Amino acid sequence: MRAAIRPETILVSIMTANNEVGTIEPIREIGAVCREAGVLFHTDAVQAIGHIPMDVQDMNIDLLTLTAHKFHGPKGVGAVYIRKGVRVPAMITGGGQENKKRAGTENVPGIVGLAKALEIQTENLEANMKKMTALRDKLIAGVEERIPAVHLNGDRTKRLPNNVNFGIRYIESESILLMLDLKGVAASSGSACTSGSLDPSHVLLAMGISHEEANGSLRMTLSEFTTEEEIDYVLEILPPIVQRLRDMSPIYPKGGVQ
Repeated sequence: MRAAIRPETILVSIMTANNEVGTIEPIREIGAVCREAGVLFHTDAVQAIGHIPMDVQDMNIDLLTLTAHKFHGPKGVGAVYIRKGVRVPAMITGGGQENKKRAGTENVPGIVGLAKALEIQTENLEANMKKMTALRDKLIAGVEERIPAVHLNGDRTKRLPNNVNFGIRYIESESILLMLDLKGVAASSGSACTSGSLDPSHVLLAMGISHEEANGSLRMTLSEFTTEEEIDYVLEILPPIVQRLRDMSPIYPKGGVQ
């Protein structure tokens, strides 16, 4: 980070946690580097708020953005934290609403819904983290035990408590998603932002994962409402689905893999 900052740098923007592979970045340390350099620091905390502890003062954050639907609030409403003293031009001009930063009538139900959802989520954060982490680790261990030639994408421990992302060799994500959907399991191959694209995840490609392996990515996210029975169900149906697709694959080695 220090090496990337140049004399003309005015802003650093880093995701708190990656939305596809769940890796949590060292935000506090990055913020400290920015403070030393006199550069403003923004973090996209959409994936993190309501799932891991966040403290804008302790983490040296100048600007932070979040959205409500990631912690069970209403869709279509978000919030931005701007540290006192940081000057930001208006996003929409013409009215004085929202401290003259965004003109237009406020979405009061959405704003109240965001605040209440975050209040509820924060009150139960520690218990929810503990539950989701245990279920996440059970799902990871179960997949690695039952399915050969899989790779966990993202950091094994420094990751969101609700994120699991696997690279499954010799199959394509689209097929496995369709078969999981038929079994009542909702999953994805990347982020919702790229759900209309058939290209492999740019995140995985940037991590150095091959085009072929990135094509076989499977992303599953949990919540505090996920049950252990649901994890057991996924571990029951996923291995035969993977094997069925591999048996149809022209690149799957004869005799299988270990």
